[in-house]
Amino acid sequence: MQLQDVLTKLRENGYKITPQRQEMINVLLGEPEHLTVEEIHSRISHHYPHLSLDTVYRNVGVLARLNVLARVDFGDGKARYKLLEPDGHKHHLVCLSCGNAEEVNFCPLDYMDAYSIKEKKFAVQRHSFEIYGYCWACRTKEAN
Repeated sequence: MQLQDVLTKLRENGYKITPQRQEMINVLLGEPEHLTVEEIHSRISHHYPHLSLDTVYRNVGVLARLNVLARVDFGDGKARYKLLEPDGHKHHLVCLSCGNAEEVNFCPLDYMDAYSIKEKKFAVQRHSFEIYGYCWACRTKEAN
């Protein structure tokens, strides 16, 4: 997703483009990894020392409701966010030992029986799929 796409979506939904909001979007655009709200805040707070953590939480909520951010939980109870990819979303293999998360190049929903979803008259808006286990490096370390 590009900066202009996010700004357009905000404007179309009646939100102002504040410098803090734009900085937050720039942080997310420049980061290939998922970030917690606290990590987003720490990357912005040196430019905006009076920016509260609550403001970042509210803005993350706005961006998530506008389907601009993907939210994931890698099993540690912390929500992490990343701007949506052009194809919409990614799924992950998450190591329970080191916490490393690696993207997988497919969507499990594509392999589900679409008929059963249609049969139940269920309209999927978004979904999440993470696989938890132990990465090769952690398994190797434990074996030694």
